[in-house]
Amino acid sequence: MVIASLIRKVFFSVITILFATNSFSADLVRIYALAEKNDPVYQQEISTHRAILESKPQAWSQLLPSLDISANTRRNAQDITTSGSSIGADGEIDFNSHGYSLNLSQPLFRRDRFIALSQADSQIKESEAKLAKSQQNLIVSVSESYFNVLRGLDNLVFAEIETKSLNRQLEQANQRFEVGLSAITDVQEAQAGYDLAVAQEIVAINAIDNAKEEIRELTGEYIDDLDGLSENIALIRPDPEEIDSWTELSIKQNLDVSAANFALEIARKEIKKQSAAHLPTVDIVASHGYDSTGGRFGSTRTDRSSIGLELNVPLYTGGLVSSKTREAHERYNLAMHYLEKARRSAQRNTREAYLGVISGISQVNALKQAVVSSETALLATEAGFEVGTRTAVDVVASQRATSKARRDYSNAKYNYILNTLKLKQAAGTLSPNDLNIINAWLIK
Repeated sequence: MVIASLIRKVFFSVITILFATNSFSADLVRIYALAEKNDPVYQQEISTHRAILESKPQAWSQLLPSLDISANTRRNAQDITTSGSSIGADGEIDFNSHGYSLNLSQPLFRRDRFIALSQADSQIKESEAKLAKSQQNLIVSVSESYFNVLRGLDNLVFAEIETKSLNRQLEQANQRFEVGLSAITDVQEAQAGYDLAVAQEIVAINAIDNAKEEIRELTGEYIDDLDGLSENIALIRPDPEEIDSWTELSIKQNLDVSAANFALEIARKEIKKQSAAHLPTVDIVASHGYDSTGGRFGSTRTDRSSIGLELNVPLYTGGLVSSKTREAHERYNLAMHYLEKARRSAQRNTREAYLGVISGISQVNALKQAVVSSETALLATEAGFEVGTRTAVDVVASQRATSKARRDYSNAKYNYILNTLKLKQAAGTLSPNDLNIINAWLIK
């Protein structure tokens, strides 16, 4: 027992030292602020959104005039041979020539480009919905990781209490066995209970380590200490209280549904854009140029300017336009299926989270009383063992029941909080401000 206790103390000390390096204490809001700044997944979504914002100026550029200039200079050589009596016309001559051309094109009728401009607006709105969804996912991920650490810390405390209690029980069982007041089975049962409690301490330490790694993955920082949850938290029922009201809200505001709606709109416009390739195009074209050249017979300089309309009528493209239009139709059908899936998922997630909140309130209240009852029963069982009316088996079983009640009560509180966040996420109303409410329930 002494060796086992020494091993545990050394193990826990090593873990503490490891996590104290480059670490700090924080509350839920601070952890989220770090994650919002450093989480690679969220930063990826921000970069993606910024890239998609460029689709609007790119679409606009296709409707604005385009202007280009080209210039040239050449060294020319002529070898002239004439017949007849021309004098001085034959021979070789080198001369330079140069010029430039300025070209302007202004689209007048480009149906596909106007559709692309409208399509860019929908793409930006879809991206905004996805970015907001990513933020909500981060809020939930941070909260889950944060409370997983607190779960582990609670479980460690419960395991330590159980270990101390069962260690005392083991010592009493040995003493009673030595004087012949109990059987060896009592000692064996107490030893088994103690060994299991020691193992649970190690499991709790490992769970804490893993949960802290989750936070480090999100924030890039190791956390030394987290503010704990107060004993009495506000058990607030959903507002509105009707589950159907929440499901209706999810259809309207769930961000996956919103993104899918915009994706459907993009797909619908893509059909029109591909079909527009059958239509003629009209552009205003203008140009101005200058050429200068020499030669045996003198130099010439030419200025030229033109302006007019250019009509292009597609007649046959080998079936390409029709094929792309059919493809766009199928992608529209695909987008409709995605939208329906998003709606059903939103409804399911909303109902599950709502029921989780409602049942969580009842569970917290019931398990709080269960802890009181189990602790009272444990005290009575321990007292009975001391006077010989209860066995070691009874004490170990009562201690395990008490530890389980404490763990269940602790988990119920964390699950209730997380379900409130998931309910708002499913409904599309979750925001960082919701973390401020939860943060008020934490204590240093």
